Amino acid sequence: MTLRPILGLAALLCSTAPVLAQSITPQMLRDHVAILASDAYEGREPGTPGGDRAEAYVLQAFADAGLKPGAPDGRWRQEVAMADHQAGSISAVVRQGSRTTTLTAEQIAGLGLSPTTAIRRAPLVFVGRGAPDQMKGTKLAGAVAVVMGGTAPDAPQVPTADRNAALQAAGAIGVLLIAPPTAPWTDIAHGFSSATIAGTPRRPDFSGVVPASVAETLLGRSAADLRKAAIAPDFRPFRGKATIDIAATGTTRRYTTANIVGMIPGTASPNEAVLLSAHWDHIGICRPEGAPDRICNGAADNASGTAILIEVAKVLAKGPRPARSLYFVATTAEEKGLLGADAYAAAIADTPLKVVANLNIDTAAIVPTGMPVAMVGRGNYPKIDAIVDATARAIGRKVDTDTEANIMVQRQDGWAFGKRGIPAVMATGSVSDMKRLFAYLDGPYHKPNDDLAHIDLSGAAEDADLHVALARALADPARYPAN
Repeated sequence: MTLRPILGLAALLCSTAPVLAQSITPQMLRDHVAILASDAYEGREPGTPGGDRAEAYVLQAFADAGLKPGAPDGRWRQEVAMADHQAGSISAVVRQGSRTTTLTAEQIAGLGLSPTTAIRRAPLVFVGRGAPDQMKGTKLAGAVAVVMGGTAPDAPQVPTADRNAALQAAGAIGVLLIAPPTAPWTDIAHGFSSATIAGTPRRPDFSGVVPASVAETLLGRSAADLRKAAIAPDFRPFRGKATIDIAATGTTRRYTTANIVGMIPGTASPNEAVLLSAHWDHIGICRPEGAPDRICNGAADNASGTAILIEVAKVLAKGPRPARSLYFVATTAEEKGLLGADAYAAAIADTPLKVVANLNIDTAAIVPTGMPVAMVGRGNYPKIDAIVDATARAIGRKVDTDTEANIMVQRQDGWAFGKRGIPAVMATGSVSDMKRLFAYLDGPYHKPNDDLAHIDLSGAAEDADLHVALARALADPARYPAN
């Protein structure tokens, strides 16, 4: 491969010489994982005693590493107000003229953000895929928006958060998703039984789902016909002839969690920063009472990434200070929808801090030593691609240059930064072999056996050394010009 002019290989080899021999060992990482993924931490769910213990552990580890507090307000903790909403009862009636149709539990599921939802005679407006550009100028005040669910091969996916924010801004009081016809109703309905919101909600108060068979009842057209209309280039929202009544109840638990942020100030460009991130949270107690193992410990996902973040911080804090600042963010609520990373990205948007690159670290302990370095985000930022490839090779790693791992772009914290224009990648051996990755996702992922006894930290240790070298390279404006 021909490297771009921004990076001379000889210079890179010299710059990474201190880490050519492995400096971060599997045992160093294991010491952290043994604590963070222990039963005492109860799966590290935010807003629980186990989550509080994880926050305290990471904060102390950052302090012991020699970092300075780095949250936007100058503290270690960037607090994030959260609300967990759980659905209770729901009923709905569709009215068209003198005809009324009561929807059954097999025909609607959803929840509101208030203890009680009472929607009466709301018009139904079909908004297609819910793309903001498709809805320009559409008035939805007092209406329930109907959205076509699923992904069409010939239409780009609309991120749920972007869609919901646009619907709220247009005045919609509710949104109903038409589920794909092949989706199991039980699974679809379960996905609408709870919601976690960080900060001020940016979505309509009520959010629900109906099976494809209900489309004609709502809008007088089949789901197949609506799907075809939704992906047409000239699609415009339209109002159906029916109205809907929705009554729902639910409960809400409010709590505060936190991103833990440490930093190393830069010498020449302190307001330019390289951001290393890893989420500390997991899904908590995930099995009912009486189950032999109730705790999802989250050893690979993501105690391993948190351990890497801590050990990389130690190495970099002991070395020469970089020209740019280095920030280390252990994010909260990734498992609830990248909410902690999103809160941090939003908080720094109006500050002088300019993040020139984000290196996210997630689920690093699923492959052995010797795996090639692959990337989530390859092809999106050619300058970073070149630095990752040259750095990996300079420390003795092979490089996997395909883009298979980009299917994970929106499934990890880097997306919270990338969607705001901050270059964000995940460089790791864990995504170089899709069969291994999906064996993990189809196996121990989000299950009790993602624990210390079932992970391999040898590849994670190699990734840790890689991140030391990458942070040094990206924090040097001579090697990585940000403009």
